[in-house]
Amino acid sequence: MTRILIVLLTLNLLVTSSFAQRVIINENCREAYSEILSLKFDAALKRIQVEKVSNPDNLFIPYLENYIDFLKVTVSEDESLFDSVEKKISIRTNELKQLNDTSKFKNYLLGNISLQWAIVNIKFGNYVTGAIKINRSYRLLKENNNTFPNFIPNKITLGILHIMIGIVPDSYNWLLDLVSMKGNISQGQNELKDAYEFCQNNPEYSYLKDEILYYLGTVNLNLNPDPEVAKFLISKIRNSNNQNLTLTYLAINTMMKNGDNDKALELFAAIDTTINYYPFYYLDFLHGECYLRTLNSNIAKKEFHHFLSNFKGQNYIKDAWQKIAWADLIENDTLGYKKNIQQVLRHGGTFIDADKHAEKLAKSEDIPNIELLKARLLFDGGYYKEAEEILFSIIDSEIPLAERVEKNYRLGRIGHTTNNYKKAKKYYKITIETGSDLTLYFAANAALKLGNIYELEKNNALASHYYNLCLDLDFDEYRNSIRVRAKQGLKRVSGN
Repeated sequence: MTRILIVLLTLNLLVTSSFAQRVIINENCREAYSEILSLKFDAALKRIQVEKVSNPDNLFIPYLENYIDFLKVTVSEDESLFDSVEKKISIRTNELKQLNDTSKFKNYLLGNISLQWAIVNIKFGNYVTGAIKINRSYRLLKENNNTFPNFIPNKITLGILHIMIGIVPDSYNWLLDLVSMKGNISQGQNELKDAYEFCQNNPEYSYLKDEILYYLGTVNLNLNPDPEVAKFLISKIRNSNNQNLTLTYLAINTMMKNGDNDKALELFAAIDTTINYYPFYYLDFLHGECYLRTLNSNIAKKEFHHFLSNFKGQNYIKDAWQKIAWADLIENDTLGYKKNIQQVLRHGGTFIDADKHAEKLAKSEDIPNIELLKARLLFDGGYYKEAEEILFSIIDSEIPLAERVEKNYRLGRIGHTTNNYKKAKKYYKITIETGSDLTLYFAANAALKLGNIYELEKNNALASHYYNLCLDLDFDEYRNSIRVRAKQGLKRVSGN
């Protein structure tokens, strides 16, 4: 009798243990996942609390909680918040390690958490820790994909990893060789596209669609902007949940990159401010930038100051002060410009190109040509006719070489954006001829854009020539982003 009791108790423990080590992605969890990506964290936490009562052993719960902390730190860039949640990472990781090795979720979830905190560590300058975590994520996802090749969520994280590997600067390629990580942007994009199509047609994984859409949009936005892809993404976003602040941000950013400033302002106005979103102060920065592009300096400054008063991070701080100073220039307030451009030297970091550019301008003590500045802002907003009128009003003999180079570059950009490739080629080539010896970015970006045009025209020889020329030029503004795009263009036209 005792022996039978022991067997029954043992069986019960095994069943209980097996029951505990599981991941349940029910409707409640899918809704929580969607709310997390929408930055509606309070609503998501209520669902998570319900799940803890209904399914206390559901190991998807710690993953959802980790996702909230990851996004809070990423959006706020608050290092003190990162310090306060960092200790929770190992606790949640240990919980997920309880999953049986036969679970398709184990390495997937562990790999995702490792990648998420790798991104955060890199954001805060902890590059070694970030690299270690990326390598761990890569190993876990690669192993999981080999074991469960039909588990589509693997493809999403691997797609992101392959894209990240594809944009590693040449100087860090030795690290990839050391840890045997391989991948490229095209491979990653295709994996994400395949995953998106699968999730569209499979209700079980439909909750991942918005997340994949965000990744695809971010890659298109930052690495190789394509207006047609942008239109496709925006149409998908509009058909998606219009209360998703993350996707709204992506749509606004995409519109701004493609010169649809008025549409971006419309989308800002459509944001439902009654919804309890987690504060996303970078949107205030973008809102200010939208108004600055209309030359509405007063409202622009209010938005930039709201961003500066609330944002806890270091990125875009210098850029915001620079843009406030530009707003002063538009108002012909030179004293205000001088006062605010000095704030660039006192605040923020220099981790991103925009802030580096602002710092360089502030140190130079040069006051920008107001007409060139207006033309630039109007062009960025998609007001091409107005920008061109200003540029043609500037007399070359009355401005220095650097400003003549900028003028021709901006005329080339207008021609390019309006599909007048003949005009674009003319002014881009003048920019290269006159600006190659300057450390400004105009000649390099003109070469990159010429490469884009010739690639579109299927003239791979000339496209390759200009991509190589871009890489050969010595410049220090926006260097990383321009060179990454030139390298990717070269890979496309060379078939590598």
